Amino acid sequence: MDKPSGEMKIHTCYTVRIRSQVEDGRDRPVDGSLMKESADTCLSALRFCTAAYLACWTEELEPLSGVRMRKRGEELIHTTKSAPAVCPGFDRQFPYMPSGMRRAIVADALGMVKSYKSNLKNWEGADPKDRGRKPDLGFPTRYELTFYFQERDMSRISEGLVRLKLFNGKTWDWYTFRIAPAEARYISAVAGTRKMLSPVVEKKHGRYFIRFCFEEQRKLIDTEPITYRILAVDLGINHAASWCVMEADGTVHARGVISLPAEEDRLRHLANRIRQYQHAGKKSRCVYRWCNAANKALAIETARAIIKTAELYDVDCIVFEHLDTQGKKRGGRLAQRLHLWRANDVQNRVTVMAHRDGMRIRRVCAWNTSRLAFDGSGKVRRGEYFQNGKRRYNYSVAVFPNGKQYNCDVSASYNIGARFFLREYLNLHPDEPLPAATQRTYRDLVSIQIRKEAASAA
Repeated sequence: MDKPSGEMKIHTCYTVRIRSQVEDGRDRPVDGSLMKESADTCLSALRFCTAAYLACWTEELEPLSGVRMRKRGEELIHTTKSAPAVCPGFDRQFPYMPSGMRRAIVADALGMVKSYKSNLKNWEGADPKDRGRKPDLGFPTRYELTFYFQERDMSRISEGLVRLKLFNGKTWDWYTFRIAPAEARYISAVAGTRKMLSPVVEKKHGRYFIRFCFEEQRKLIDTEPITYRILAVDLGINHAASWCVMEADGTVHARGVISLPAEEDRLRHLANRIRQYQHAGKKSRCVYRWCNAANKALAIETARAIIKTAELYDVDCIVFEHLDTQGKKRGGRLAQRLHLWRANDVQNRVTVMAHRDGMRIRRVCAWNTSRLAFDGSGKVRRGEYFQNGKRRYNYSVAVFPNGKQYNCDVSASYNIGARFFLREYLNLHPDEPLPAATQRTYRDLVSIQIRKEAASAA
């Protein structure tokens, strides 16, 4: 089995609010007309390039690809000292446009036209009865302002000042904006250790923000997956997460449940508040915003707890379930909790932090991980169990067919770890038979290793 690549590029983004605009040494409100005028100009330039490339696609651009296509696309609209433009109207209509922004618009226009031509060719070659509506160009209604190397000045970012090149209706000029001092210090510190990509200005709720993006290179562990020590994680609704530390021979070194009572109680309280507002026929955006903030805080703390556990036990890989949260949610209050479940957000946050520490991330099929007992005895019964002769109800407790009572989410984490190692074992030894997918539990993993050792001894 080929070893996975040991290099990983990690991209992180931080969004900060533009507090004010600096003019003549004074802080003034942000001039939204500059942002709007610049975005509208870029959108008009994109429309111009798209029309020009559609007109000469077959003769000039279709035979080319990659860098040659982008270079030829710029030559068609932009006049240089050595070559006049085929469509000279671009330089007259959009004078003094920064070169980085112009090249980005050219690349976007070429991508749109190339995709449209490919979709149109497939549509024309399909059966008229089944091909559906004719594809269109899909022209955007808004343009995202991206500031490349020549359109930004970050030399005074530590002081909270950012200079951007914007269009004021006549020409492109430099304008200075201020961000919060604490955010400026953080962005400056991050920029010292990571590569800053092109920042983006976006508008949300009537205010302008700058999205700083960074890239860093990390080396991941580069050994055979069958030798990993893994952290198998089951993200749940009852608790934030359940986990176990497992090795390929089936040894479980540690297990536990991540519970965040403060964050979970706050989210539950706000979800009940939303339900009360809905019953009363009231509408309040504040309650939904508070609930989203609490839900995000729960996801952040869950990801941090998972990474702390992985670092504590020095694992090589973190294994999650591949969760499909699409479709209609049923179950009353449980449906609301499922709507608020940020399982994918937790996995994405853990992925970034794990790669930064050199750990890998893997996912396995989620079918029957909670339904089957980890000891291979069969399907579990949840919600009802007996304790000291009394009948009790708790959906987190699973009763195995052999009578054993166990935490259902911890049992699921065992199955998640077992499925990972069974998959890797199958890649290493494709000729040896394995149990069915619904029976790949912890007991089956141990039995495979026992059979392997017996075969080696013989």
